[in-house]
Order: sequence, then structure tokens, then C-alpha cells
Amino acid sequence: MLKRLIKRLRRHTPIRDLGSSLSDNQFYPQACLNAASDYRQFNTFRRNPDYCQILEQLGQDWGEAYWREIQKRPHLIADIEKFRANDLPGGPLTFPYSSIGLFSPTTLRYIKILGDLQYLFGSLAGLTIHEIGVGYGGQCRVIQAVEQPASYTLIDLQPALALSQRYLDHFALPGPVCYKTMNELQHSESDLVISNYAFSELRRDIQDIYLSRLIKKAKRGYMLLNQINPESFDSYSYPELLAAIPGARLVDEVPLTYSGNALLIWGFDRGF
Repeated sequence: MLKRLIKRLRRHTPIRDLGSSLSDNQFYPQACLNAASDYRQFNTFRRNPDYCQILEQLGQDWGEAYWREIQKRPHLIADIEKFRANDLPGGPLTFPYSSIGLFSPTTLRYIKILGDLQYLFGSLAGLTIHEIGVGYGGQCRVIQAVEQPASYTLIDLQPALALSQRYLDHFALPGPVCYKTMNELQHSESDLVISNYAFSELRRDIQDIYLSRLIKKAKRGYMLLNQINPESFDSYSYPELLAAIPGARLVDEVPLTYSGNALLIWGFDRGF
């Protein structure tokens, strides 16, 4: 599905039809709003084809790849039951994995990313965390299943924020969660900025806002990046981002989910 979406976007689609990002189209935001406002649609939103254009695209084989990475960090396996609750809301497709049973591949990705964050930055307890592009709040919930940040701010389109709030309200989280659109974001000091591909899928003028208000001031960063935007977006290249963010380093995405993907990190205690 991702390859089909990329081909469609690259057929010189006018920028006005795409909005601020790849997810800012008429289908994904509407799917988010429908799920946020209607419990029947919420119960299965993680299988909704319009929603799955952007998220929940991973098949069982990618789940296997993430599970192999998770097994390299035994402390994650010890908490696996805490993470399993992520798959209770939204009706995701789940698949069987050796020794842990049924999981959504997306949840396994979030667990793997948590392991990366802990490896790079140590404990996340007491940190102010900002996440750019929030999906339905799954990464936030995986982190807060085992960590206690001082605060967690989710930044996205209003429909995605509404859905993530409905999702996260299913859980008792240890710390406060804030929901902000880009224009509600103040110039902020942040201990850690996270983005799972979302920042790289923005237009350059929107990226500039995030860079000036948040990213350049953040002590630490973990941003998965891709290169699937149409040329009309004029998005930042990898070399431009390395030059713009002090101390940033580009490393391989593991596992590599699409050609050209990479991971941008800074403020780490130890590298990969």
C-alpha cells in the first residue's frame, strides 16, 4: 500500500490538494474524526482502509523483524504484557509471534523504538517529551507503560489529536499529556523530540516552524525520516537537516522499512 501511495503522490499532484503533509488529505483526517466521534468506528479504526493509507500498514513479516530487534533487549520482554494492552482499542490486525502470542506489528515497532530511546538516552523519567505526528497515540502509550516523563506533548492535525485523546483515555497514564496543533505550539524547550516519519512528510514551510519553535532547541532527538514527498513540498534534505540541528547524526534505520529511510538523532549518551 505504501508503494502505491508514493506513486500516486509523485504524479505531479498539486500541492493544494495535499495540504501541509502527506497525511493532510481528505481521507485520513476524516477517518480520524469519524473514529474519534463514533464508538462503532473507533472499535475498528485500525483496520479502516482510509486510515491505513497512513498508519497500520505493517504486515506480519515486519512484525517479525521488529520482534527480532526487541529480543536483543531483554528488559522489554519482561514488560511485554504491559505493552500488549496497546492492542485492545481500535481493533488492529494482530499476528502470532513466537513466545509472546498475538501482537499488532505497529505495536512491536513502537516497543522497538522505546528500546532505542532507552539505549540512546537512558531513562526517560522526568523528561519533557514532544512527539511530532502522533498517529493514534500508540507510541506515547508504549513509553508511558514503563516510563514516567514529566510531560508528553502530542502535536498533529486536530483530527489526529482528537483520535489520540480518545485512544489514550482508555489508559491510566502516569503523567500529563498535552494535545497541540502546530499553530498552538509555542517556542518550547524540550528534553526529547520524537517523530516517526511525520516530520519528513511535511512541506518545507511547515518544517521551518517545527525547527524554529521546537527542534533546534531540543536537548535530544529521535526522528525517523523518509524521502517520499512530492517535489512540490520542497522538504528538507538529509544534509540540510544535519546542518540545521546542532550535534545531529544520521544513522541507518533498523530494520530498513523502505529504501532511503534513515534515523536522525542528537543529544545521545551513546550511539548505535
